[in-house]
Amino acid sequence: MDLNLDAEQVAVRDAIRGVLAERLPSARVRAIMTEEAPFDAAVWTAAGELGWFGLAVPEAQGGAGYGLPEAMLLFTELGRAVAPGPWLGTVLAALALGGRPEHAGILGGRTRVAVIDDPQGALGAGARLSGAVAGIADVGAASLLLVLGTKAVRVAEVRGVTVAASPCIDPTRRLATVTFAGVDASAVPGDAEGLRRVATVLAAAEAVGVAERALEMSVEYGKVRHQFGKPIGSFQAIKHRCADMAVRAEVARSAVTYAAIAVRDGEPDAGFQVHVAKTLATGAALQNATDNVQNHGGMGYTWESDAHLYLKRARILEHTFGSRTAHLDALVAPWRAA
Repeated sequence: MDLNLDAEQVAVRDAIRGVLAERLPSARVRAIMTEEAPFDAAVWTAAGELGWFGLAVPEAQGGAGYGLPEAMLLFTELGRAVAPGPWLGTVLAALALGGRPEHAGILGGRTRVAVIDDPQGALGAGARLSGAVAGIADVGAASLLLVLGTKAVRVAEVRGVTVAASPCIDPTRRLATVTFAGVDASAVPGDAEGLRRVATVLAAAEAVGVAERALEMSVEYGKVRHQFGKPIGSFQAIKHRCADMAVRAEVARSAVTYAAIAVRDGEPDAGFQVHVAKTLATGAALQNATDNVQNHGGMGYTWESDAHLYLKRARILEHTFGSRTAHLDALVAPWRAA
């Protein structure tokens, strides 16, 4: 299997990267951190116009007609930009809500969706949701909630729930506890586990973007920062660390690409590959972001440096749709049972 991007995929990636570099640079991300709205409305509108939310949606439903590997490219670039906003929930909703009245608004960037993962069915299995779920990202930017239960997929309006903000290590993400008190929810045809796999791959892809950008930041800094009359990138301590970062990023990218293809094609080992991808990608993001702080020396620990933003995003992604511990446990479960 060829895991390299073809010409069309490179064009898709470069187009997304160019828009994000122009419209969502570091200065704009930092500004959003202090604003009431936890996303950039202009970027969101542009994403809708450019068809980003429907990359994996069939053309018959108004999408671009690509697949999960192309949606993966979007999330890799979002990770590189540490982009704020409920991107994951909106892309999942674009896949799940085809044929519903809200679908056109989601594809067009007019409707934003936050996702709630409820694999244990804590909110109930019927048409009315009750209970509380903590740690839900970017609910304040959304008008709809996509709830992935044990088996069922349901959608509810945000205005029917109670949202209480909670602290978050990542200032580019807003977390909240969402409380349902008999809130009406409509069932969506589809498989919750299948959407959960897609969500896990996309979260892993975002982690790949973090790992790749952390590497690039270290290499760039190593060329311009001088000590003892030489660029610090010429010292073995930096060179070896950057080499390890490059290996981790490439391994993670390959694993996530393979998982995206396996899920798209319905391969028998797709679940296994998703667990592997999430484990490797979040591990690479965390270690690369940590090494990036170290490579920047004292500057890396300051607020002025962007290094901390990538480390904090990596921490959040580690616990998005399953921690590394949970995915490792799933990987060894068959051997444990034997």
